[in-house]
Amino acid sequence: MTENTLTIDIYADIICPWCYIGKKRLEAALAQRPEITPEFRWRAFLLNPSMPSEGMDRQAYLTAKFGHAASAVYGRIAMAGLDAGISFNFSRISRTPDTRPLHMIMKAAGQGCWTLSEAFYQAYFIDGLDITDPDIQNQIYFASNMTDIPNLQAAPSDKVLAQSVEQDLSDAGALGIEGVPYMVFNHSFAIAGAYPSDILVNAIDAAMRPA
Repeated sequence: MTENTLTIDIYADIICPWCYIGKKRLEAALAQRPEITPEFRWRAFLLNPSMPSEGMDRQAYLTAKFGHAASAVYGRIAMAGLDAGISFNFSRISRTPDTRPLHMIMKAAGQGCWTLSEAFYQAYFIDGLDITDPDIQNQIYFASNMTDIPNLQAAPSDKVLAQSVEQDLSDAGALGIEGVPYMVFNHSFAIAGAYPSDILVNAIDAAMRPA
């Protein structure tokens, strides 16, 4: 690790639209500091910890979670997405999945988690694909040039990765994280929420100052 390396722990969930927005805003912030080399660490968080392993019908999920307010909630998210360069297509999503296996895949990807998260976000939020389908996942690996990363396909059944996910969930609880994205820069400066890029730049600068 060099003095220009910035470690970024990202607590997120692939089915969290604000996490996708936060990712885009973080990319914009990092683009303003091209001399910095980011090292990303994916940290698991579950928006729906009680989600059954088979997932559930999207409309039933929205009704259970938001009631009649779902349309207004997602309308605001769609507007924020457009501002970040994301054209959310929520109507194409037919099922809300259990994301534990996806977190295991993200962890298996190592530094590739940044590229892979983009591919999963797009597949889910733009294309409305079933990102828990192994065939869809393989297509994502191929399109993302990540077929050379070992054990991605086996990640959802890896007990060590499962334990790592559970440790993240425990850590998130200890930190009092109630929502994501939650970003920790160089183990010292944390940002809770999908803040605009200028605020993220300030956090990055603070984290990079010598102790």
